[in-house]
Amino acid sequence: MDYTIDTSDNCATVKIQGVLTFDDHEKFKGVVQSISTEQAEEIVINLAETKMIDSAGIGMLLLANDKAMKAGKTVKLAGVSGHVAKVVELSKIDQLIPVI
Repeated sequence: MDYTIDTSDNCATVKIQGVLTFDDHEKFKGVVQSISTEQAEEIVINLAETKMIDSAGIGMLLLANDKAMKAGKTVKLAGVSGHVAKVVELSKIDQLIPVI
């Protein structure tokens, strides 16, 4: 997993590339930390370049959402397609985090 964060106006976009699995939990801590310290009130996690996600990856997205909510921010998922869309659908994470 690789990620970049771009901020414009009041929105921070976190672009996740590659795979998001249990093996990436240490690296994902950087995403969660950035969400906590970011000034933007809206966080968009762009999964357009994410090839695969497992249950641990879903858990990491939920953790990011929880940290953002505690900081008074909102999280949305974008670019959900293919395998990632299927996992999002099956896990029903879209009932907790809006997909745009």
